[in-house]
Amino acid sequence: MFGKKKRVVGLDIGSSQTKVVELLPGKTKRLINYGISRILPDAIVEGEIIDREAVLDSIRTLFESRNITTRDVVIGLAGRDVIIKRIIMDRLSEAETREQIKWEAEQYVPFDINEVSLDFDVVNPNYGENQQEVVLVAAKNELINNLTALLKELNLNPVIIDTAAFAIQNAFEYNYQPSPDEIIALVNIGAGMTIINVIKGSSSLLARDVYYGVNSYINKLQKEIGFNYEDAANAVKGTIPVGASRDSIQAVFESFVNDLSTQIERSLQFLSTVTGEERVNKMYITGGGALIANMVDYLKKRLNMSVEIFNPFKNILYDPSIFAPEGVEVVGPILTQAVGLALRGD
Repeated sequence: MFGKKKRVVGLDIGSSQTKVVELLPGKTKRLINYGISRILPDAIVEGEIIDREAVLDSIRTLFESRNITTRDVVIGLAGRDVIIKRIIMDRLSEAETREQIKWEAEQYVPFDINEVSLDFDVVNPNYGENQQEVVLVAAKNELINNLTALLKELNLNPVIIDTAAFAIQNAFEYNYQPSPDEIIALVNIGAGMTIINVIKGSSSLLARDVYYGVNSYINKLQKEIGFNYEDAANAVKGTIPVGASRDSIQAVFESFVNDLSTQIERSLQFLSTVTGEERVNKMYITGGGALIANMVDYLKKRLNMSVEIFNPFKNILYDPSIFAPEGVEVVGPILTQAVGLALRGD
């Protein structure tokens, strides 16, 4: 949302991994390079950087190991310090809307308005008589400044600052071309956070960040079965620790999916209350959590809707060998947000 288009790489700083995607600019996008680097557990907690050196080391390793020389990056913001909200305001010119948005934002942003950066997008210029519908984005300056300082320490230049929810939507629109009337739920199941963005056509109806993700599943396995962190993380990936019961792991998985589904349902209920939109036509899941065995089937059953894993490279050219040995089906969902960020450049 904040910045101008240019040749960039998309950099997704997650709570368990950093991911980078570099695309060849132009009308038809081609994947040039990508990378994934782990971050030490608890280096980032609920979107807050706790271990700065661990995060710096992860990003530095990522760029060096993949020989990425482009220094201009696009990053995405998420969490409690970011607000995305649809609002109704008087119909004005773009310049007048930009002047007025600060005063409108004071009604909706639970922070000191002088301590945030604001942006907006007019999604319906003819909402009602002399009214327009606007998506308002507000992010705390402290969050932006901390991330900017972190990147500059690595000689990286954050030319665009987007939101994670919109980056995922951007990747979806490029790859799937949603119809104007179809209501789609995009659900990115990350390590520490699940990002939910419900869209209609190219407009976001509702964007929410929920602090519930794969780490919650790992914690459940540790607490309820007694696994150490490594065994729990391996169990999430489908490797049954020696002496462990498959049935006990399955029970914890079902408990995790039920809790996750409840979080998604609450968001969809809120959507119905606020916008009057009642029926989501389809859900696409992405992020590392989308790769957990049986996740799609259980979400289909629990939420009673069509669920599919989102492929962020569906319409992007690439050499299949670049994803060897895992394949795009395994790597792709992890890179979705980074792809959406990279698509913001040109």
